[in-house]
Amino acid sequence: MEDRRSADDWAAPAPVTPDTGPAPASSPAPAPPVAAWPAPPVPPGSAPAWQPAPTARAAAPTAASWQPGFMPLRPLGFGDLLGLPFRAMRYNRGVIVGGPLLLTLGATVLMTAALWLLFTDPSLALMDPLSQGGSISGTTIAVIVVAVVAALLADVFSSAVVAPGVARGALGERIRLAEAWRAVRPRIGSLLLLYLLATVALLLAIAIGLVPLVIAVANESVGGMVAGALVAVVIAVPAGFMFTLIGGLARPIIVLERRGAIAAIGRAARLLRGRFWWSVLVVFVASTLIGIVSSVISQVGGYAALIVTVVAPDNLVVLGIAFALVTALSLVISYVLTYSYLGSLFSLLMIDLRIRHEGFDLTLAEAAEARRR
Repeated sequence: MEDRRSADDWAAPAPVTPDTGPAPASSPAPAPPVAAWPAPPVPPGSAPAWQPAPTARAAAPTAASWQPGFMPLRPLGFGDLLGLPFRAMRYNRGVIVGGPLLLTLGATVLMTAALWLLFTDPSLALMDPLSQGGSISGTTIAVIVVAVVAALLADVFSSAVVAPGVARGALGERIRLAEAWRAVRPRIGSLLLLYLLATVALLLAIAIGLVPLVIAVANESVGGMVAGALVAVVIAVPAGFMFTLIGGLARPIIVLERRGAIAAIGRAARLLRGRFWWSVLVVFVASTLIGIVSSVISQVGGYAALIVTVVAPDNLVVLGIAFALVTALSLVISYVLTYSYLGSLFSLLMIDLRIRHEGFDLTLAEAAEARRR
């Protein structure tokens, strides 16, 4: 098993067997501790949250321990990875759905407030077309900046807070959002660094892909423009999928294995060896499906907003409020579904890769047996 962790990492708890005297000579030696999910939270004040429990000789898992939660503890197939995120969302809905909902709702409220301030800013005179417009006010700019930052943070933390809910749900445990956030909070710096590195790398890949197109445009070459556009697509699309896959897989690694951003990227790359293109296919199909569903929800919200503009009274304030509420509601539902589903998918993909490379299913089954006893 690769990537053995030190004793301060999460280790799967195992039952402590009673002392029955010296073991016979044929008895196997105690198994060394292996990296797994954190132990259940202890009462406040007695020990730090998510501290590993002492390990002892692991008991052989029984049949019930091979599916203690919402998923079977075995290598997951293509259909499993597409369907199990929905089961995870039902199993630990308070974390997997509630976490992204709170984060997205907060960001949406701020964005709606920013748009409202922009719409009603007296210096822009959008409410009164006959007035002379001016420069945007400082308050409106500040709220817009805060709203954009909140939206970025919601994107960073929504899938991260899902990971403890999926991991503990795999062991048959239902946890609260506060417990999941306690696991994410110490990893905020690493999550932000990962987001920054992924963004810079993706922008750099796009910039490199656009170089031939820019040169062709400068030389006014139609053939060069077509070739440059093809080169840009060939470079940007695979790079986008690669950074999405590695970045999405690194987030649960940062939270569940307590690794830094660089170490998590390396860990994700090692887990993907031999399963890279298969994982790309899974993420591509899942992203396409959830994108279609999200688009349908957004379109329904757009039609509802259009209906509001038709039936609403001839009052710009009432019309603006109704339009903003309908649009914000559809966006919240769309983003929450996307964050919950894809966050669960990447956590399940990490579990599946560890099972295939490290025999992690036995580790989880032993931990489930210890909790069951």
